[in-house]
Amino acid sequence: MTKLLIVFFFLFQLANTPVIAAEAEATTITTTEIISSVSLDPSCLHYCITGICVWLFCTWFSCDIETSIQVAHYNPDLVVSVFDEPGENPWTVVESIFGAFEKQASDSLIGLFHDAEGGGGHRTEGGNTQTDQSLRFKEVTAVGHPFSLFDSFLSETNLFCPSEADPFTPYFSSAIDSLTWRLGLPEMLYLTNLIPGRRLVGSGVLQQWGAVWPRTGFINQKDDVKAAAVVAQRAGNIVTQGGQPHIYIALDGNGYNRTNLPGELIENDPSTGVWQMLAPKTDDVCYAFGENDVYSQSWSTDRQSEDNRYAFALWRPYECCEAKGIYLFTVEFEVCI
Repeated sequence: MTKLLIVFFFLFQLANTPVIAAEAEATTITTTEIISSVSLDPSCLHYCITGICVWLFCTWFSCDIETSIQVAHYNPDLVVSVFDEPGENPWTVVESIFGAFEKQASDSLIGLFHDAEGGGGHRTEGGNTQTDQSLRFKEVTAVGHPFSLFDSFLSETNLFCPSEADPFTPYFSSAIDSLTWRLGLPEMLYLTNLIPGRRLVGSGVLQQWGAVWPRTGFINQKDDVKAAAVVAQRAGNIVTQGGQPHIYIALDGNGYNRTNLPGELIENDPSTGVWQMLAPKTDDVCYAFGENDVYSQSWSTDRQSEDNRYAFALWRPYECCEAKGIYLFTVEFEVCI
């Protein structure tokens, strides 16, 4: 009888003990992991020999015809991280270097207009969190991919085009661009980009992931992974152009010999750039965002982050050949590996 009472007392205590939910483990990725994730899959690298460049090389005594191989491939230019709160970048080294500064900058800039800290996450600026579950707000950074550390070595082989991006360089931080990233001005004045049905990630009626414009942190998307993907697309679109109404550093060339540079990243167009998820899941393949998954397994499956932190590598296409004098012409052909 005594044992029965002890068991009953234990069960009663257990039933009335408050359950403390375990905090979600932070989604993080290190520089070593980012470098090791570089994929040789054709959907990412897509390495091709595309021709022979012909040059005229002259000295004081004679002129000769020289040739060099023209190559084309994609480079991992940027690591684009998307997260809820300023300073919570999943890339550990970027968080440690810039995290505190980003949080302070965001709070200071927002404090000019709101008597509150910048915050982030799923804030809806006064909306009802019980009914506005599809309205999300995201922070984002675009930082030079660490693989660019090897550019100088690889370019010496004359079989590789260096990236436009410098490793670890912060090209865009939504915390620094807080006012535009939240208010949407002057982006709201670009009316042609705001026409419904234009500048959408995905196509058709059922598989739209979200609009690229206005390029702010707010997005109406119930799927958090797809929301992060669209926000990454917005940041990529900003930094791959000059003269955008944001505070950022534009990618502006690599200074290498005869190079065809990628240009603007355009949604749904893999010829301008493709994405590779790095965290919370590391993909071995690359793709343009906007996959039609209406009648198949959702693209987000196995890609959800418990703390809403994501990291993607942006791969963009380059074509170049080594300069050996005065350029004459290119004999074009294509052999891909």
